[in-house]
Formats: sequence, structure tokens, C-alpha cells
Amino acid sequence: MKRILAAILSLVLLLGCVSFASAEETTIRMLWWGSQTRHDVTVAAVNKFMEKYPDIKVEVEYSDWGGYWSKLATQVAGGTEPDVIAMDYAYLAQYAGNGVLADLTPYYESGAIDISDAAASMIDSGKINDIPYAIPTGSNAFVWMYRPDVVEAAGLTMPEKMTQEEMIEMNKIVYEKTGRTNHAHTGLDNVRNTARNFGGNLYNDEGTALGFTDPQLLVRIWENYNKGLEEGWQLPVGEGTAATSFDDLVADYWMGAHWTNELAAYESGNGCELKMLPWTDWSDAQQPATYFKPSMFWSITERSEKKDAAAVLINFFENDPDCFDIIGLDRAMPISSKIRAHLAPNLDENSQEIAAMLDYLALEGNSSPIMKPDIAAHADINTLWGEYNEQVQYGLVDDLTAHAQAFIDEANDIITKSLSK
Repeated sequence: MKRILAAILSLVLLLGCVSFASAEETTIRMLWWGSQTRHDVTVAAVNKFMEKYPDIKVEVEYSDWGGYWSKLATQVAGGTEPDVIAMDYAYLAQYAGNGVLADLTPYYESGAIDISDAAASMIDSGKINDIPYAIPTGSNAFVWMYRPDVVEAAGLTMPEKMTQEEMIEMNKIVYEKTGRTNHAHTGLDNVRNTARNFGGNLYNDEGTALGFTDPQLLVRIWENYNKGLEEGWQLPVGEGTAATSFDDLVADYWMGAHWTNELAAYESGNGCELKMLPWTDWSDAQQPATYFKPSMFWSITERSEKKDAAAVLINFFENDPDCFDIIGLDRAMPISSKIRAHLAPNLDENSQEIAAMLDYLALEGNSSPIMKPDIAAHADINTLWGEYNEQVQYGLVDDLTAHAQAFIDEANDIITKSLSK
């Protein structure tokens, strides 16, 4: 009997050693984008994860937004993509459609990734054709960030909310009083928001064309830019003196458009206090442009051979209080109700301001429902808009209406061709 027990004990110990050795060899890679602030807190959170899960080693990679998508595309093309990647609403359809992302359904069903405390709308935001390919860490909104010291120096008081036209007039006064320029937003986010103001969207619900047909929506944006150049308050293209985008509010202009969760990063990068203002709708808008965007998605890559370990890491970034004690609201307002309750008593001043802004935007009349995820051709449309927009910024366009119609026609042609591939 003793020999049998000894044999069983030896076998148990052996199996334990094999299991431990195997677990020790589990290494996964993780890739995200962000500012230095985000990098610092995310690395700290990963270190905490490895303390709690010593059987999983995480190798981290990160980039700024501008370099992230080219880096990821290169890795995917070479078959070297990480196990866990950050995903964005604008690219979700593209990467899911190309087979890069794994179906998260098994991990939701098993509870390996716990979604029991998250709103269904947040979970649904990561689905393409009803399949969940990504889960957001939180939600945020697109707002203006401005320097209150510049507003005060101009003898002005920033209202709680204002229209696009009212902001143009404020830009003029700030420039006259302080010499500070502004950055009239001409990016694709403004195209989307202008279309939303008038009942449309950047793309239609079917994903077969742009979500608007009126070229005057684009003309509004460009006329605003040109007006700023004529009156002096618009920072001309190519004339920024900042070394990085985080310096712009110090070196060049006093207001810029960013996502709510970026407040701490921009304050840190600028070295000065910033405040937030809701996105400025046009005075004749039919509805608010503002929407709550699911933010900072996490996805598991389809070719990963360590999906189970990847799910453990994602669950940590979604549901573990120890993680959020480190990252706070850097990745937006958490989708877990339990995590929001955990954070509430100890939010720092920045986080309280973000929470207050999101609460304000949630009031009736201050926001409208989110659109469907951007289409797979979104990156090509973004590149095309950059080309058309740059021609206006450099003063190379005489007929803005014809230029806008040409963009609409070419964009729709790109979308149609992408659907036939």
C-alpha cells in the first residue's frame, strides 16, 4: 500500500512539475497605440498582471497612433502579428473582414472574458455580422480641449456649450487679443460630425456608399478653414512649430479636438491646464453630432496559438480592479459597472472632469446614437480625404462645390470597387 501511495504521490508531483513547466513557457505578445502616458500606465498594468498570473509572460509593443496601423499591417502581412492587439472602431470591419481577428464568443460563453457587468450596447459595438471580434475597454466622446489661461487673457468666458458659428467669433477675438491661432478641424472626424448634424453619417447603414450626398456639407468645413486664414486665427497648414502634437497647444494654437480620455495625456504633453468643451454643432443642425464611441478595443488575433492566455489578459484589462487602479480612465470610462463603482470614490481631478463631461453629454439633446462600425474601405477614404483636403488648405481649389462633389464621387467609386473584391 505504501508503495502504491508513493507511486501515486510521485506521479502527482511529476504531473505538477510538467504542468508548471508548461505554464512557465506561456508567452504572449501585446500591441497598442498611445501617448507616453498611456504607455507608462499600460506597462505598469502588464507588470501587475504578470505578478498575479506568473504562468503568463507578456511581451509588450506599442506605437503612436500614426505609426500603429502601418506597423500592424506589416506584421499581419508577414504573419508576425501579436496575440493581443488594440483595435479601433474605424478599422474593426476591415480587420475582421480580412480574417485577422478571432471570434470571442467562446470566451464570453465560458466567462473567461466576463461581460456580465457591461451594457449590451458596448458588447455589440465590437461585433461584425453578429460575431464579436473585439471588446471595448470603455467609451468616450470627441470634444474640444482648450487653454483656459488663453481664454482669460482674451477677456472671455467659455460657455458651457456653443455653436460652430459662435466658436468662429470667439476665435477672432482670441486672435485679436492674444495672437493665438486655432486649429479649425478639417479631418474626417469633422466630415462625419457635420454629416451627423444633418441626419446623415460618414457611411450609409448598408456600407455601400457615403452616408451623405450634399457637397455643401464639405463646403461648410472648407469655408470655415478659409475664413480663418483670411481673418488670421487659423493656423496655416505646414506652419506648426511644435515638435509633437502634444506641444501644439503651447507652441501654436489654444484649442484642438480630441477624445475625452486623452485629457491627462494632453495636459502632460503640453505642461499646462486644459479644459473641455462639447463638440460645436452648426446652428442649423438637425441633431447633435456627438456620440459615445466604444474606445480602445482589445482583440485576439486569429492566428494566435495562445488564445486562452490572451483571453486571461484581456479579462484583466476589462474587469480587474488592480488594473484600473493603475490605468484609471486613460482607456476611457470602463464598460464594467463594478469597475466604475470601484473607481468613483478615488477619481483624480482629471478623471472627475472626464466623468462630468460624459455625464453632461448623456443628457437628452446633447448626443445622438452611434453609427455602425466604419467600412473596410475606411482607410482608403481617409487617405482620399487627406488629398482633397490638402488641396484646399494650400489654396489650390477655386470651386469648392465642384471639389466636394468630386470627392463624393471618387469615394463612392472606391467603396463600390472594394465591395466587389
